[in-house]
Amino acid sequence: MYIQNKMKEYGQELWDLMQKDNTYVYMCGLKGMESGIQEALGGFAKENGVEWSDFVKSMKKDGRYHVEVY
Repeated sequence: MYIQNKMKEYGQELWDLMQKDNTYVYMCGLKGMESGIQEALGGFAKENGVEWSDFVKSMKKDGRYHVEVY
């Protein structure tokens, strides 16, 4: 199972958590996985009327979104 599939299953719950200032996202794994995760979360952002790229920029600026791939 790919992580993005599980994230889609719990997507709204994850999205709701990401709205809180004390939620941090750490992504670590094989290069390429981040696009699937961003696609999954981006869908929930869109459903909630939020532009995913702007939201991620804001989280990165606040030090709450980290990606490490290899």
